[in-house]
Amino acid sequence: MSSRIVITGANGHVGRAVLERLWDGNAETFAIVRTAGSLRATKVLVDSLDSPRAFKIIHQADVVIHLAGVLHPKPSDTYYGSNVATAAAIARAARGSNVKRIVYLSYLDAKESSSNEYLSTKGLAERLLVETKIPTVIFRCSHVVGDPQNPGPLAALLLSHEGEPVKILGTGKQIVAPVYLGDVAEAILQAVENGRRGTFDLSGPDRMTMDDLVRLMNRDSQVPIRHLAGRLAMFLSKMAPGLPAPLVDIMVRPSAGNPAEAIRQFHLRLHSLGSVWNAPVSQMPNMTVHSNAAIAELTL
Repeated sequence: MSSRIVITGANGHVGRAVLERLWDGNAETFAIVRTAGSLRATKVLVDSLDSPRAFKIIHQADVVIHLAGVLHPKPSDTYYGSNVATAAAIARAARGSNVKRIVYLSYLDAKESSSNEYLSTKGLAERLLVETKIPTVIFRCSHVVGDPQNPGPLAALLLSHEGEPVKILGTGKQIVAPVYLGDVAEAILQAVENGRRGTFDLSGPDRMTMDDLVRLMNRDSQVPIRHLAGRLAMFLSKMAPGLPAPLVDIMVRPSAGNPAEAIRQFHLRLHSLGSVWNAPVSQMPNMTVHSNAAIAELTL
């Protein structure tokens, strides 16, 4: 394992999972975060990524795992500031440095030309990191879901509380292939040392509707679900700053991808969310489940 690893956005769902896996290793871990918190890292810097202190830490690193960025920005943030400016700061600090590899967590369908501001800023961030000429591994993830004890921000919204309906944007028929948090952390750590540079889809082996994901995570095929039509949600986003249009668009669109190349390059064994949540996926209507081998065969 590389000796000095910098993790940005380390106090997020994925960042904490990565730090947990690195904790018992030989690497020094340097977490750069904007807000203080308890993290299992060798050192924690609470500062912006464009600060002189952050620049020095990044410049002296062997590997940078860049996880900073948001889909649902706070009122004081913007998509450009959270996704592009952070990547630009990494790129400036990494040029002419000790950094041998950058690993970046992006999202499916990220591209600069997208009309979705989240996807366009993620696409621009990807380009800024690749243009450093430092070997860069980009994982374009589908929705990331943890386990029942640590479900994560998306999964928490899909859980029913005291029998209340789960609120879903869109028809609920959009196809998703959510990826298990532990598999994302494993892919990132494998990419630190192994596999070629490039851009890879990283999604789970189970393809299902969003409604089926709700049923699976609640372990209840009869859990009440309430849908908010995509057009209505988009209209409301114009009046409700807490529901930005890019977020609405991401939630109503399919989120599947093809992880075959990521599986091959980084020797991954992706976990079914059914096994993680102890839910009988075979009993969920309309759900198609592919093994890792079957997914790999899609591109052969």
